[in-house]
Amino acid sequence: MPKHRPRISQPIRPIELIGGKKGVLLLHGFTATPECFKYLAQELNQAGFTVLAPVLAGHGSVPEHLEETEWHDWYKSAEEAYHRLRQHCSSISVLGLSMGGLLTLHLASQHPGIKALGLLATPLFLDSWLLRFIFPLIWKTPLKYLYRYQKKYAVAINDPVEKRRYQTYEKIPVVSVANLLDLQKIVRKELVRIRQPTLIAHALDDDTVPFANLDYIRACIGSDEVETLTLKKSSHIITLDYDREVVAKRVTKFFKKHF
Repeated sequence: MPKHRPRISQPIRPIELIGGKKGVLLLHGFTATPECFKYLAQELNQAGFTVLAPVLAGHGSVPEHLEETEWHDWYKSAEEAYHRLRQHCSSISVLGLSMGGLLTLHLASQHPGIKALGLLATPLFLDSWLLRFIFPLIWKTPLKYLYRYQKKYAVAINDPVEKRRYQTYEKIPVVSVANLLDLQKIVRKELVRIRQPTLIAHALDDDTVPFANLDYIRACIGSDEVETLTLKKSSHIITLDYDREVVAKRVTKFFKKHF
């Protein structure tokens, strides 16, 4: 069976679906695009929500653009989209996938008026030997000028059809990984101050972000209302994988409950 290599082969645009006065902001993951929300966004919109999924800074084009950004730039894209959605909606919930979950938490800590949160496969910590032992030797030394990128060899989706369609960068800037880890440290400190009702979803077989993140977030977040969803058929990109319908139904139900 041929491998499905990561790539971005067409112009990437934000997802903007007009609905009612209740809005949902969707934040994609590291090296990814808003296309990961194509199914979820439609389901939310059919339920009456106005939906916005922006292209985060440095994403949706070429890896060299990501290399030129920092996590502050990714967050600025998210916050600008939040303010844009506020112009049209009376209440807003925010959902993030993977690194987008970190941005969701940081946004919630800065904007307590956000109604509810969805955290999908969110990496408060990672457990990779590359991250623990190899990357520090590169980004903290002059080696960062020789080894600027780490190749991506696979797409973390079990559904073969969606795996072929998925768009992401084929290589990862090492300096961008360092920025991701910096964002993790900040968000871990903010968790206890976050009060919004929160839905946490994660796949048991996620080989990108450890499933233990679900328990970590549930134990550390300051919210009085936390729901969890464990998925058994999917890999990391749960909004596109075999459990996408389950995810969409649960997210829609949760956000309806809190508007």
